[in-house]
Amino acid sequence: MERDIEQRLQRAILQFDATLQNAETAANAVHDYLGKACNTETQDALRYQVTVVPDIRTVNLATGDNVYCSSLAGKYSTGVSTSKYVNGMLLMLNGNPVTPNRSLIAFRKSYGEHSVLVGVDGYYLKNVLELLQTPTEIHLLVGTSWMDSTGHASDKKFQPNGTSYFQTSTRFPYTVATEIPTSTHWEYVWEYSSGSIILFPLLAALLGFITYRTMGRVNSPLSELKSGLRNHEFIPFIQPVVSGNTNDLTGCEVLMRWRHPQMGMIAPNQFIPLAEESGLIVPMTQDLMAQVRDYFAPLAERLPYNFHFGINISASHFKDLSLVEDCRQFLAAFKGYKIQLVLELTERQLIVPSEMTYRIFHELHELGVLIALDDFGTGHSSLAYLREFHIDILKIDQSFIRMIGSDALSGHIVDNVIDLAKRLQMVTVAEGVETPEQAEHLKQYNLDFLQGYLFGWPEELKVFSDKWLL
Repeated sequence: MERDIEQRLQRAILQFDATLQNAETAANAVHDYLGKACNTETQDALRYQVTVVPDIRTVNLATGDNVYCSSLAGKYSTGVSTSKYVNGMLLMLNGNPVTPNRSLIAFRKSYGEHSVLVGVDGYYLKNVLELLQTPTEIHLLVGTSWMDSTGHASDKKFQPNGTSYFQTSTRFPYTVATEIPTSTHWEYVWEYSSGSIILFPLLAALLGFITYRTMGRVNSPLSELKSGLRNHEFIPFIQPVVSGNTNDLTGCEVLMRWRHPQMGMIAPNQFIPLAEESGLIVPMTQDLMAQVRDYFAPLAERLPYNFHFGINISASHFKDLSLVEDCRQFLAAFKGYKIQLVLELTERQLIVPSEMTYRIFHELHELGVLIALDDFGTGHSSLAYLREFHIDILKIDQSFIRMIGSDALSGHIVDNVIDLAKRLQMVTVAEGVETPEQAEHLKQYNLDFLQGYLFGWPEELKVFSDKWLL
C-alpha cells in the first residue's frame, strides 16, 4: 500500500509541476511588458498567453503590491499582498471576484520590482486530485491552504486523521499529501483477522445476490441511467434564443432533463457528469435529437426562417462518426425548410485532437452544421479549441453577464471578454441575460443573439411551441 501511495503522490507532483510550468512559461513570455503602459498591445500580449498556454486563466502585470494590467480587466489598479505568496511564488485562493465559487492558484514570478501574476484554474488541479483519489484521497497543500478532490480550497490548517504521507515538489513550493485512517490499515486486519477478510466478501456476495433476486435489479447510479435511457426518461427542454437587435425568436437551445418515475425531474448537473464518464451521453443525445426532430419537423413551416437548434455535445461524441450520421438524419427531416443545426461544445471533458476528431469536424461543416463554443471566457479548454478546431459561434458565459452593473472592475471584465469575442470575428451569443438592465447594456456591443430567463425559461416541447410558434 505504501508503495502505491508513493507512486500516486509522485504522479500528482508530475502533473502539478507541469501545470505550474505552463504558468511560468506564460510569465516569461510577457515579462518584457512589465513597467510598460497597459495599452492595447500589452493587453493583447496577455490575452494571447491565456489563449495558447494550457491550464491558465489570467495573466496580470504588477509593480510592487499593485496590479495594473490584466488579460481580463485590461487597465486597472488593485492591490495584491505579495507577502502572502509562499516563497513569493504561490498563493491558493478559494475564489476571486470573477469566479467567487471556483478555486485557483496564483503563480507569481518576480523581475526586480515588477512581477507577473498568472491565475491557474482550480478546475484542472481538481481533476488531478479526483483522478488519483482512489483508494485514499490526495490533497494539494500550498502554505497553510489546501485543496481536496472536490476542488474546494481551505485556509484552515490541514489536520490529517491517521497515518500521513507527504511529498514536496522540488521545483515549486507546494506539497501533496494523503492519509490512511488507522481503522482501515489492511495490513493490521490481515495479520489478526485474515479469516474475516475471506469470509466478509463471501457474505457480501451472498447478500448482494439475495438483494438482486429480491429487488430484481441493482440500483446503482449507472444502472439507473441505463434504465432511464431504455425507458426514454431523458426529455428535451427548450430555451429560446432571440435576436440581439430585435429580441425576436431566432432559435433555441435543447437542454436535457431526467423525468425519473420515482424522484421526479432531475437537474442535468446531477446526471450529466456520470453520463459523460460512462459514455452513455452519446445514446442519450441521440435519443434527445430524435425527440426534437420528430416533434418539430411537422411544425417546420411555423419555424422562423433559419431557425437554429442548439444541441450540447462533449468529447464522448468524437470517438466515431455516429454524431455525423445523427446530424444528417436530423437535417433530412427538415428538407425543404431553412433551419440551422448548432452543436455546442462544453469543456467538462477535453476533446483531444486526432485524425478522427478533425474528420468529424470537417464532415459536420460539410453538412452545414455549425460549432459553438459554450461558456466562453471561463477556462483554458475553450480557448484551446479556438486554436485547434474550426469554431463558428462563441457563447459568452453567464458569469460575465451577471457582473453587469455590479461594480467598476466587473464592468471592465465584462467589456474585455465581450471585446475579445467580437475581435475574433465570430457569431456571438450572450448567455444568462436575466434583467432588462443587462439587455440594455449589451445593446452597445451589437451581439448577434441573446439567451436567458429574461426572454424565456427552458420549457417542454409543447409548452414552447404553443408559446412561441403561433
